[in-house]
Amino acid sequence: VRTTFLHRLAATPAGREHMLSIAVEAEEGDEGHIFDQLADRVDDPKLRRLVIRHRDDEVRHAQLYRECLARLGFELQAIPDELKLIKHIANTTGGLEHGVRTTDDIVATYAMLHAIEERGVEQFPLIAEAFRSVDPATADVYLRVTRDERGHVRYCDTIGRHYAPDEATWEFIVAHARTLETAAFEAVTDADRRYCVERGWVE
Repeated sequence: VRTTFLHRLAATPAGREHMLSIAVEAEEGDEGHIFDQLADRVDDPKLRRLVIRHRDDEVRHAQLYRECLARLGFELQAIPDELKLIKHIANTTGGLEHGVRTTDDIVATYAMLHAIEERGVEQFPLIAEAFRSVDPATADVYLRVTRDERGHVRYCDTIGRHYAPDEATWEFIVAHARTLETAAFEAVTDADRRYCVERGWVE
């Protein structure tokens, strides 16, 4: 169902504009300030460099998607809060919203980022496939970002394990974060389908 929806949405100019606007919002969205807080709290110089690299990648990804919008003659569209994954997670769990003050906050934040980045690795190739027949250049951008997201999953795992009290605790916290992220993703996906159907972009 998800794949069919993506293909039908990408088949329309308004759908493509919407998908790219969501991509920009996701990269520039509410977790952006979290990386600055993490950089302040992560005291290991090598790990701090990973935090900065991750943050800078997100900024670069947003610019790549903005360039796709410009190349296609589209405008960046405002995205309602109910279609924002990070916002939904923050509203329902408080995650990524209350700030990073302690070592436990570092672990919890990276567990949630781990789950979010895994979702990107799973979903971006599906979006690329949907774009492939109508806009191969944008499809390539999604695959390029996917490669970076795989690296981000490793960053999250490396930093989270470093600050977690032990392996078992880290694995438990990541599993819990995946459960929360999955519920948020399903809710946002359902909301997005309704939003697109209401506007006649898909049946």
